[in-house]
Formats: sequence, C-alpha cells, structure tokens
Amino acid sequence: MKIHLLSGFLGSGKTTAIRHAVRLLFEQGIKTGVITNDQGIKLVDGDFFQHLNIPNRQVVNGCYCCNYDDLDAAVHSLIETYGTEIIFAESVGSCTDIVATVLKPLLRFGPPAQVTLSVFADVRLLQMFLKDSMHLFDESVNYIYAKQLDEAAVIVVNKIDLIKNKELAEIKEMMRQKYGEKILLYQNSLDEESILHWLQQLTQYQRGTSLESLELDYDLYASGEASLAWLDQELEIYSADNNALQHTIDLINSIYEKITQNRYAIGHLKFLINHQVKISFTSNMQTKVRIENDPAGFAVLLINLRVQTDPEMVVQLVANAIREIETQYGCKIIVNNMAAFRPGYPRPTYRIY
Repeated sequence: MKIHLLSGFLGSGKTTAIRHAVRLLFEQGIKTGVITNDQGIKLVDGDFFQHLNIPNRQVVNGCYCCNYDDLDAAVHSLIETYGTEIIFAESVGSCTDIVATVLKPLLRFGPPAQVTLSVFADVRLLQMFLKDSMHLFDESVNYIYAKQLDEAAVIVVNKIDLIKNKELAEIKEMMRQKYGEKILLYQNSLDEESILHWLQQLTQYQRGTSLESLELDYDLYASGEASLAWLDQELEIYSADNNALQHTIDLINSIYEKITQNRYAIGHLKFLINHQVKISFTSNMQTKVRIENDPAGFAVLLINLRVQTDPEMVVQLVANAIREIETQYGCKIIVNNMAAFRPGYPRPTYRIY
C-alpha cells in the first residue's frame, strides 16, 4: 500500500499530474484512487475525477491537517471499497507543514503504507521566487511558498514546457545550490515519460520516516492563508438561441479578464462545464479560452476562484460579469449556491515532531 501526498502552491499542476499518473497505473492494472482537498465544500477537481471514473474521495471545509480524521476515513474507504493499492492525496495549495500534521500521523495512525511527499512548483513562479522577485503575493503568502519547498524531500518543478531551455538551465543551477540535498525533478505533467519518471522516483523513495518537521510561525502562516479569497459558485446558464455553452465560455473569459484588470494575483481559477470540461487559469498572463461547442440551451458551470483580495470584491466581480453576459446575450444565469470566505486559522488535529 502506498500513499503519495502532493503539496505545492495553488496552480502548480498537482491535479494534472495525478490525472495522468492514475491513467498510467490503471493501464498496468494497479488499483488507484484519489483524495482531493480544499477549504471549500464544492470542488471542481472532485467532480472532474468523478467524471473520469477515477475512484475518489474528498476532504472539504479545511485542509488535511485540520481534518485529519476525515482524511483517515477517506483512505480506509478507498481501500475497503475498491481494494486501492495506491492513493494520491492532494493537499490545499495554501497549506504547508504536511510532514508534521499529515505524513507522520499517517505513518503512526493510518493503515500500513509507504507514505511519500512530493512538493510541486510551477516553474514560472519558482523562477520569480529564486530571483527574489515574487512580488505578486503578500510576504506572508511567500512565506508559505518557501516553507512548502523547505519541507520537501521531492520537489517537482512542473510546467517546464512553458519556459525556454536557457531559463530552465539557470533554474536548475539555482535549485542545485539552494535545494541540492533534495530529489529535484523537472517535468511536463502532460508528458508520459515525465510522469513515469516521477512515479519511479516515488517507488524508490523510502525516507518518509526520516523527514524533519518544520519550524513554523503559525501566526504568519495563518496570515498568508487569510490574505487569499476563496469563492465557490455553481451556476446554470439558459439560452433561448441554444448558445449556452458559448455564453459559458464568454463568462469564464470575462471573469478572468476582470481579475487581471484589477491586478488581483491569481492562485488558481478553476471552472468545470457540465461536470466534464475543465478550464484552469494559474497566472495573470494567459490568453482567452476558446473551445469548440455544440448547440445547447442549458449548461452548468462550477467555479473555484482563489485570488489575493477580499472575498467581497470577488463576489462583486463575478456578479458584474454575470450581469454583463446576461445583458449582452439575453441569456439567463441562475446562481444555485455560493460561498466566499477567507481560510480560518490552521489548527492541526496532530502535530508530530
């Protein structure tokens, strides 16, 4: 039995890596499951894994550390229901201190298992961090980012296809100097060879019990989490001219444009159309989304937004985008449910040194 924990900042590509790893393991006949996690209660990733028919469970309304018993129950449920041999457990992107509050408790209280921790980093954000130019976020958020890397045994520098070879070579040298004692992987999680290499490293890695717990300023950690706004919303889009899917895409693009125009630093923006088409923005420098779509009079959109601002500002921004799309196209958009908040102070169930 293996439990692969994934940590790393919002938008670092953890979900994409899991998705393709699970596919490759399924092809080998290995029973695999996924546990997703978020501060909210309605998750794009959970619904997306469900659509892909991947055995999954969700730990919601708080990170793994504060809901350890829910994580433990999810692990046992996957094992008992599916005979799962490998579980990928992806923590909230604003969370750290995983070794003390999740990995070590799993080793002590969970089912007999090899437990690993991979910390993912988007190569573009990592580049700014290494050059001390990561000014998108508050210093308290940067503190979380640094601590995530500090506690890693395996750092996965992800999305390397998005930068030039010369830049990557420079990053590798800086990483060697700063984190040379760790296992450093450089991957494009859409590439099968990269995913296979990561899985091979996890199979060989046996040092989970020797990882050191972080020295962490929990007040500063809490301040970093609280500087980010969470918004989860589920919408229904109705179109008399059967253009509901196009109106949905236009709404997604409008929300992204407004966030960028207001210069709100993006943790991640995730959208799920009709429970099956996932769209993500992880920076303020992406282009508009364009997808082919069929005529439809109705569409469902699930939204998970994580940005650095006040929750009230995000609520108003999305409301304005909805109103503008309704006015422009004469469609009707209904809000089924919505939650907007700042994460609360992290209070781990266990913290083992």
